[in-house]
Amino acid sequence: MRVTYRSHGGNRSYWQRRWDQIPADEGRLNLDRYPGRYADAVMAETVGWVLEAGCGAGRVLLHYHRQGRQMVGMDFITTALQRIRQVTPSVPMVAADISRLPFVARSFAAVLAFGLYHNLEQGIETTLAETRRVLQAGGLLCASIRADNLQNRIIDWLANRGSTTHQQVFHKANYRYDEVHTLFRKAGFEILRIEYVENMPFMYKFSAFRHRTHRMFDEHKARAEGYCLSPFGEALQRMLVRLWPASFCNIFLITVRRSDVS
Repeated sequence: MRVTYRSHGGNRSYWQRRWDQIPADEGRLNLDRYPGRYADAVMAETVGWVLEAGCGAGRVLLHYHRQGRQMVGMDFITTALQRIRQVTPSVPMVAADISRLPFVARSFAAVLAFGLYHNLEQGIETTLAETRRVLQAGGLLCASIRADNLQNRIIDWLANRGSTTHQQVFHKANYRYDEVHTLFRKAGFEILRIEYVENMPFMYKFSAFRHRTHRMFDEHKARAEGYCLSPFGEALQRMLVRLWPASFCNIFLITVRRSDVS
C-alpha cells in the first residue's frame, strides 16, 4: 500500500469542504460511466435493501430512490445528508462511519461503496469485516479502491506541486491489484471480478484536454455527466488504457459476494 499525502486539514475536513462546495445531486447518473455503470450492474442482480456507504451528494442514491428501489444512504458528513434531504425528504439516510455501522447483522442484499475504503488511514481489515456483517448471505459488495499506479502518481504529483512537506497529512491509500484481491478474500468474500476503471483521467486536470462543455470546471456537472475529455483527449486516454490498463486506470472496481451460506 502506498499512502498519498496532501496539504489539507485531514480526511474529514477534506470531505466537509468538498461537499460544502456543491449542491445535492439531482438524481442524474450517467449509466455509461463510473459509478453508474457498475452500480446498475449490481442493482440488476439485487432484490431487497441496498446500502450506499459514502453516498456524498447523492447521485447514486437519488437515482435509485426515484426509481422506487429500496436504498439507504450513509455518510459521515451530516451537512451533505441535510442537503439531500432538502431536495428529497423521503430518502432514507443515516449519518455514520463505515467502520461502525448502525445496522443489525444481515440487513442488506447489497452494499455500494464507491471511493470509500481508500479514505481509511488504518483499519481497512476490520472495516471490511463490518461491511460483511451487515450483508446477507450471498449479498453483493461493489467497491472502488484507488490504484497504486502511474496515473495516480501523476495526479498526486500535479496536486502536490508547490506544497511543503510539513503541512501534508494523510489523503488516500493506494493499493496494488494483488493487495486488493488479498484484502477482500481474507475478509470472507468470494471475488467475482476486479476491473480496471477510469474516473477522472489525469488529462482532465488540464482544461485543454477537457470537452468544450467542461472547460470551466464544475464538479456538480462533472459528477452528473462524468469527467468528459475532448475528442482528442478521449482518443488518447482510450489508447493509454487499452495498451496499459493497469497503469492508466484510476481505480480497481471490485465486485464480491459474501461467501458463507449459513
